[in-house]
Amino acid sequence: MGRLPAMALAAAAVAAVATVAAAAHGPTPTPKLMKITNASGQDCINRWYVSGRDVAAGKWVWADETRCCPPRVAPKTMTVFRGGKRCTSTWTQCDTALNDDGNCVRKWCDATVCAEPVCPPTPPVMKTRYVRRGGERCVKTWSACGKRLSRGVCTWKGCDVVRCQPPCAKPAAKTMRSQSAGRVCVDHWWPAALSVDTSKDGMDCKWGWKDVKVCHCRDGNKPVWKRC
Repeated sequence: MGRLPAMALAAAAVAAVATVAAAAHGPTPTPKLMKITNASGQDCINRWYVSGRDVAAGKWVWADETRCCPPRVAPKTMTVFRGGKRCTSTWTQCDTALNDDGNCVRKWCDATVCAEPVCPPTPPVMKTRYVRRGGERCVKTWSACGKRLSRGVCTWKGCDVVRCQPPCAKPAAKTMRSQSAGRVCVDHWWPAALSVDTSKDGMDCKWGWKDVKVCHCRDGNKPVWKRC
């Protein structure tokens, strides 16, 4: 509403009330409120109420009073966190009303604006390869699987996937016999040490072998064999 003189607004209100005045025998009309700005620029509320009745004219007698609100105060700003986001809450005096004591008071309204957190780049997939105590060969793959918002900061949530394969199968020992004139040899091989290639997900098994060769010889056609 424009800044009209309070008296002009009051006169307009009286005229409007007079046109809708009820008969004195009807229910008492409820008070009527009009928000105005007086000549000094104050925000005020003009209250019209029934003060009596004119029985002869068959009309209600109206009276009015004007209450002005205190000066508007500066907006208040604060930082809040909602849903993990950092928000700016701005409170401003946005309206006027009459309190229970009939005084003009100002109402506060909140406008909250939240900033969308900016997440860092998606981290790369990381793999860890290891051998369990029981010999199982496992690959643990870590990857970003979701976002986590806390106090306006975005971080990535990680998920682990572990895949394992059976222990390395131990090969059987090997024996080879060789014979020549006056000489007989037996060669034994067996798996003695295991190493696992952790440079790739297959984690190939590599066995280190040991061997022992034992030979027996005889001189000419003599029946006696001796280790040689």
